[in-house]
Amino acid sequence: MIERLRNLPDEDLHVTLVLVLTLGTGAVDAVSYFSLDHVFTANMSGNMALLGIGIANGLGSVTGNIYAFGGFVLGSIAVGRFMHGHRGPFLRTALEALIAQLAIFVALTVTLGLVDVAADAAWRYAVCLVLAAAMGIQTGVARHMSVKDVNTTVATMTLHDLAAASKLAGGDSVRWKRRAGVVVALLAGAAIGIGLDNTVSWGGLGFTCLTTLGVIAAVVAVERREPTID
Repeated sequence: MIERLRNLPDEDLHVTLVLVLTLGTGAVDAVSYFSLDHVFTANMSGNMALLGIGIANGLGSVTGNIYAFGGFVLGSIAVGRFMHGHRGPFLRTALEALIAQLAIFVALTVTLGLVDVAADAAWRYAVCLVLAAAMGIQTGVARHMSVKDVNTTVATMTLHDLAAASKLAGGDSVRWKRRAGVVVALLAGAAIGIGLDNTVSWGGLGFTCLTTLGVIAAVVAVERREPTID
């Protein structure tokens, strides 16, 4: 398995890593939507739509969405500064950011296991803020991997490209596998996440810890030179 990873071309390796992260993203949004009072902590497109609805119905109904939006922006700023401040091999830099993200996930998983977040608004908003910040970090890492047609948080354009470039639409179906992989990963991650969350309060986020840990382990195992960050 490790040898196969080492022999993968850079682009194929990055696609694989990003798809695994996307699997975890599906779980995060399923858990946050159903356990944090209809908040998306990864998909900011959906979150902004909910914010718009909240403006019409009263901001009190979307306080968690506001915290999530702010957390995502803060996480994105943090990872952007971190990435631009490092000039070493790319995967080594990404590894450090992913380790920070994993630490946040583990802390939140423990929190969900110890605290009834759904019953305490202050805790719920805090989790929304921090979880969204972690997803901002992940989005930054995935963006710097520059994998064409793969977005770890939003499937809208991916689904469009999958259909528009298909044989049915007269396209050449180039890269259809990775596009379909994004859709499948988000769906599967959401199903697994909510299934585990319905079993134990920390199950869904615990699954995301495992997917992130898997990506970290793969990066460590590869141990090869990568392009530096511009």
